[in-house]
Amino acid sequence: MINERQLKPQDVAVSLPQRVRESAEFVATHADFVKIRLGTVEDYTKQLLARYPVITSLDAQSHFLSEASPAATAAFVLALDSVNFGSGYFKIAAEADVALEYNIIAGALRRAFGESRMNTPYKWLAATAEECHEIFGVPAGKSRHLDRLMGLFADHLGAAGQQIVENYGGEVMNLLEAAGNSAARLVNIVAGWPTFHDKTIYKGAPISFFKRAQILAADMQLALQGAAPAAFTDMDALTCFADNMVPHVLRCDGILDYAPQLAARIDNGVQIPEGSPEEVEIRACGIHAVELMKQAAVALGHSVTSVNIDHILWNRGYERGIYEKPSHKTLTVWY
Repeated sequence: MINERQLKPQDVAVSLPQRVRESAEFVATHADFVKIRLGTVEDYTKQLLARYPVITSLDAQSHFLSEASPAATAAFVLALDSVNFGSGYFKIAAEADVALEYNIIAGALRRAFGESRMNTPYKWLAATAEECHEIFGVPAGKSRHLDRLMGLFADHLGAAGQQIVENYGGEVMNLLEAAGNSAARLVNIVAGWPTFHDKTIYKGAPISFFKRAQILAADMQLALQGAAPAAFTDMDALTCFADNMVPHVLRCDGILDYAPQLAARIDNGVQIPEGSPEEVEIRACGIHAVELMKQAAVALGHSVTSVNIDHILWNRGYERGIYEKPSHKTLTVWY
């Protein structure tokens, strides 16, 4: 069983990412529907790192990156990761002839920032579903699910705005300063916000994922190029980000093995309910597999983090032959 003492909230900066790591190992050890093919991990890791470079920056075409204003860049990253979810809605959007993907969401927000729209925490506080429909190019009334998603985007922007205005003087840079150049400490802070508090229960045990809190720290480090106040010295503390893409790639590449009934549901586009044992196992086994890959990489002499491996796998997910295959679909605000 997971050590319950370790799973209680701690002030130690490394506590939350470490809880994610422990949670993932617990689920992977007790999983019924998803298994890691342990014997394939080392060779796969070796081939992956020989083929793909480590990602060292965010794509400027999709992200608002201002050398003149690190504060504006930081605000963009927090706004983006506040709405960095909806993957389970992407197929619904496609069926409604609406383009919706991560890069589309990021690019739409980048344009909004460039037009001084939705570019400050005070503006997030006043965000409405109607504004989100307009900014993200999702026509209202096309789908009740997409209408709900735009409402959720507005709610999550508003919640982030409220946190920054009430606790950090309206400046995202003050949030980063509070983290003291620690990625794990930033995760500790933001994971306490209700809209980033990504946890569940599995076989009676509390399970932590904190996907968007962790990706916020990673994105801040990339966007600000490792400069203070995002000069994080503990990036290795973070795990990979528990979403639908990384386990999908690992399944396609033969690292994760899904039970036949689960594989059939995913391949047929059936929604996997949030918090179900199957959904928890997919996310957790993806994290634990990446942890095993990091261990293998270090043993092979590579200096990489779980975040580095996550970025490689996520980008691989858009390659021909993988992207066309169905990944699991879950209607959730966590990814």
